[in-house]
Amino acid sequence: MQKPPAKSAPAPAAKEEAPAAAPPKSKKMLVIVGAVLLVAAAVGAGWFFGKGSAPSSESAAEHEEGAKNAEPAHEAKFIPLGENFTVNLLREEGDQYLQAGITLKILQPELEEKIKTLMPEIRSKLLFLLSSKKPSELQTLEGKKKLISEIIGVVDGVLGLGGAPAEAAAPEAAPAGEGAASAPAEAHQAAEAKTTGVVDVLFTSFIIQ
Repeated sequence: MQKPPAKSAPAPAAKEEAPAAAPPKSKKMLVIVGAVLLVAAAVGAGWFFGKGSAPSSESAAEHEEGAKNAEPAHEAKFIPLGENFTVNLLREEGDQYLQAGITLKILQPELEEKIKTLMPEIRSKLLFLLSSKKPSELQTLEGKKKLISEIIGVVDGVLGLGGAPAEAAAPEAAPAGEGAASAPAEAHQAAEAKTTGVVDVLFTSFIIQ
């Protein structure tokens, strides 16, 4: 006579099914860990970019502050030296005179009042300078450029800005030829590059008779 099957036989199956319930729990843990990592990555990225952008903000602020503190660029001012200069030139082939209107160019507004105050002395020294010239010295472009350099030197000297007397302000004589022509031109270019004192001289009229 066969014995009926034991009812406790399905128990192992239940034990075998128990491990199958673990995967959902592991997946849940993985999801939690992944979410934590994402949050950490987001926080780290925010800190990194925030820290990286800070110097740029500081640099922008420093640049803006520097721009405010920088000395503002001044517009050029033109100061006429009164009536035209009329002087007798050194005699060559006969009596000749020069009539010239002179205007000074400056970049420092505070010099305008000083030039006006010292106008008598400036005009006197320029009269001596102009009357020391020969007609042939002033008839060429190079000669006029040389005269501009000399006028700048004289006026700067009167203003106490280290200008040299007319004789020293003129460039040294160069040999005849290309060198002689380039020396006054280079002196004029140097005068144009100035930013203090008289930076240029303009002739509103220039007549030799």
